[in-house]
Amino acid sequence: MKSGERAIVTGGGIAGLAAAAALAGRFSEVVVLDRDSLPDGAQVRMGAGQGAHLHQLLKAGEQALERLLPGVTEAFYAAGARRMRVGRDVKVFDFGGWMDECDAGFDVTSLSRPAYEAVVRAQVSALPGVSIRAESPVKRFIVGGEQCTGVELEDGETLAADLVVDASGMTAPLMGQLVADGHAAFDTEEIRINVAYSTVRFRQPEAFRGEGHGYFLLPGPPGKRFGFLLPIEGDQWILSVGARGKDSPPRTLAEMLAYAEQFEPAIHARVREAEPVSELRTFRKPAATRRKIWEAAKWPERLLVVGDALSSVNPTYGQGMTVAAAEADALADLLDARAADKAGLDGLAGAYLTTAGEISGRAWSLSINSDYVYEETEGERPAAYAMNRAVASTLRRLADEDLEFRMLRYRLVHMLDSANALREGAMGIKFFTALQGSMAS
Repeated sequence: MKSGERAIVTGGGIAGLAAAAALAGRFSEVVVLDRDSLPDGAQVRMGAGQGAHLHQLLKAGEQALERLLPGVTEAFYAAGARRMRVGRDVKVFDFGGWMDECDAGFDVTSLSRPAYEAVVRAQVSALPGVSIRAESPVKRFIVGGEQCTGVELEDGETLAADLVVDASGMTAPLMGQLVADGHAAFDTEEIRINVAYSTVRFRQPEAFRGEGHGYFLLPGPPGKRFGFLLPIEGDQWILSVGARGKDSPPRTLAEMLAYAEQFEPAIHARVREAEPVSELRTFRKPAATRRKIWEAAKWPERLLVVGDALSSVNPTYGQGMTVAAAEADALADLLDARAADKAGLDGLAGAYLTTAGEISGRAWSLSINSDYVYEETEGERPAAYAMNRAVASTLRRLADEDLEFRMLRYRLVHMLDSANALREGAMGIKFFTALQGSMAS
């Protein structure tokens, strides 16, 4: 049983494509609208501001996309993704020390953002009833009788729909226009995180050709600098390095190599004689922002929001694509359940937005609690901040001492488990004993 005739998705990035996969087959027609001219292959596009920078699809995101698009993981590998064993193939330095290696029990892909997007776009384009329209900027959502009934394009064309999903991102004007038109009222939370970074892709030198190791460096305060190096398709490295606060990331290749040498010789050794195959690009993220639409005082029926249009956090934690995929996967499940109950689409917005708020809230808590550690993050710390930091510090210490906690920490980072895992069974007892001891000392 179909949920409706036509669904429209605004935005053709990973979030919009995942949403289209969730809608395909559940609606007779799915139209994806994007303002960009979309590339045929794995090319950086103007509308993806972070597209040239390092991205990581966390395991929960990979699993969600695989449920939406069976076979997509193997398609990533066919496109050149490197297979990386979590806990072993990426060396992790955070808050003062290197994490001991372990086999966390699962692999992830390592691929550039344009390649991830090209693979997903090709698979979504092949789904029955799905069409992707490039160079089709949307001006506003059409709302009548407290229900979204379609969209108006900037050229004046209107398209009717039974359901509309906004995946246009946090900086797009559609949400602001919806509020200005009087159709929505919700609170927006913003945390000034003051993060900036630069990225270059390199061809792996012969001495390192085929190497599958990566490096994540997130030092705790007072350190402000961070860096990531991952192998990606085409025997390439992608290197992103950055800083917090008023410090600027490197602006030239020479600055970038000097920057890398200062904080990790192993990264510098891999790129110092490597051939750059991209220009240096810089990205600045002044704030983490979320629209608390799940608590909205006013919101139209049959309008949903997915990905960064709902919540946009510090990109250095790699959660964006994963949260979007998980939200789309949840939407597919909700549509199936409502179709089985013959419940229709009325009331879907409230149910979905509650679930999406919970999914994005997990990423928000993980990232903001880490950002608040740095004095460069502006604003008063919340009442729960001290407890959250004690929990994080206790888990970090236990992960150094105990393999089971180390594996759990990786599962939490990859959003496979929730923090409830720290409250259950023998691990829960051990964790809370350690937590009480740390707070008493």
